[in-house]
Amino acid sequence: MGDPDARNVNRAPSEGGEHGKYGGNEGADGYKIEIASVKSVILPLEESVAGARAVKNGQETLTAYLQHCGAPELLASGKEFIKAWGFGMGELADHADVVVDRLYEAIAGYMMADLLRVKDFWPSDANLAKLPSGAAGKWSWENVGVPEMEKRPGKSGLQKFVDPLLREYEDES
Repeated sequence: MGDPDARNVNRAPSEGGEHGKYGGNEGADGYKIEIASVKSVILPLEESVAGARAVKNGQETLTAYLQHCGAPELLASGKEFIKAWGFGMGELADHADVVVDRLYEAIAGYMMADLLRVKDFWPSDANLAKLPSGAAGKWSWENVGVPEMEKRPGKSGLQKFVDPLLREYEDES
C-alpha cells in the first residue's frame, strides 16, 4: 500500500500547520510550483513551434507533392488547405513563442522570489520588475527596502463568500 500523504506531496508547505505538515516552510509562503514540471513543458512547446514554422515556411514543398495528384479539383483544394494551414501554424508559432518566453520569465521569477523568500509571489510584469537584478538591485533590496508585491487579481475565498451575503443587504432604491 502506498503512502497516504503521497497525494499531498505537491502542496505548499504552509498548508499543514506552523512547521508545515508537508515539508516545512522554507520559502513557500502561499505558493509552490514545480519548476521541473514547468521546464518539462517548455521543450515540447519549443519543438512544436519549430514544427509549426516548418509548415509555414515549407508551403511550396508541401504543395509540390500535390502537383501529380491527377485531379485539378484536388490540387486546387489542397493548395488552399496548405495555404490556410500554413497561415494558422505560423500564427500558432508566434503565439507559442510568447508563451515560451513568459514561462521562462515565470520560472526565473519564482526561483528569485524563492531565494528572497517573497511571500505570495506571482509573476506579473510589475512583480517581476520589482525583483532585484544585478548588484545595485540586490543592494537596494537589502538596504533600502523590499517593495510590496502586487496581490494576485481576483477575489479571495473569503470575499467570494461575503459578496452574496452583502448583496442581500444592498439598497434597492
